[in-house]
Amino acid sequence: MKHSVILLTPLFLLAAACSERFDPYIPSDPIPVVYGMINPADSVFAIRLTKTFVGPGNAESYARIPDSIYYRNAAVWLETKTPGGKLIERADLIPTLIHDRVEGVFATHNNLVYQTDSSHLHLLPSYFLHIGLPYRVDLHLFVKIPGLEDTVHAVSHLQEPPHITQPRYTFTKIYLFTEKPFFMEWMNTYPGNTYEIEVRLHYLERFEDHETEEVARWILQGIKNNETSFPGGSRFICSYYFRPENFYAQIAAQIKPNPDVVVRIAQTLDFTILSSDNQIRFYREVNRITDDYHGIGYSNIDHGLGIFSTYVTTGINGLIMGPQELDSLAMGRYTRHLGFSRWH
Repeated sequence: MKHSVILLTPLFLLAAACSERFDPYIPSDPIPVVYGMINPADSVFAIRLTKTFVGPGNAESYARIPDSIYYRNAAVWLETKTPGGKLIERADLIPTLIHDRVEGVFATHNNLVYQTDSSHLHLLPSYFLHIGLPYRVDLHLFVKIPGLEDTVHAVSHLQEPPHITQPRYTFTKIYLFTEKPFFMEWMNTYPGNTYEIEVRLHYLERFEDHETEEVARWILQGIKNNETSFPGGSRFICSYYFRPENFYAQIAAQIKPNPDVVVRIAQTLDFTILSSDNQIRFYREVNRITDDYHGIGYSNIDHGLGIFSTYVTTGINGLIMGPQELDSLAMGRYTRHLGFSRWH
């Protein structure tokens, strides 16, 4: 069940605000909240399960108590199934305490997730090829909570990584100022998918007595999706063209000036395509709207709230900048204050 709801405040609640004894606390049962983003290429798969809470007093005080946000004795498992519903594999997820949360509203200690690994649940295309099944597989999430009649459920379709057609894997340098500047292009075999490109710039920071390895990261959106025709059919191709001014402005946004750094030296660039189904796009866009109106956001969880989806990645790694690109990094108007050298 996929739903999107925006709550509107009835007039009688506004009228009640004029009463001398208005209590905004309305008792209600907790609702399961699930967050799961599964990459088949990962070695560990994790699901976060929490619950809504309500009570008199300060909500932030409740949020800092682990018992207020976690269920006890919940059973969480993942299943792979054919589109027809035939079970392929099941893996029970183990409650696991991981590193503390970053300080914020919610409890930082007893940071609980439910985990399994790739030795118990096989999600890569190679496994299904080995057992003689096509890679048309649905990944199901189930959560059974003591005291709740309905089983929490969500499903996502496994996908193969996009096939990159440009640049070729023999490509070693990026050129932004040539007649045909650097661009990325790949086959879109899942129309409706959401695509992003993560860019990582690896660089050195040299100080008087030591040096450190650093990475600047940023995400590119605005991917173009074009349909091309050929005899007997058509295909969809995604592409992104790198404009020099945007490229250097992104670097300037991610790296801050540091007077203690003697020089910065650009090393290599990685370009990773992230591909996910449209559930992620709906989740982001609807939640962005409902945040403005204090409503309830998009969810694809049956008998609960949250998001469960899968994503895949592929990319080109280890590229280096050409001479003119390095010169612009060192002396250009966007990045000359960062202290980069003109050489690798």
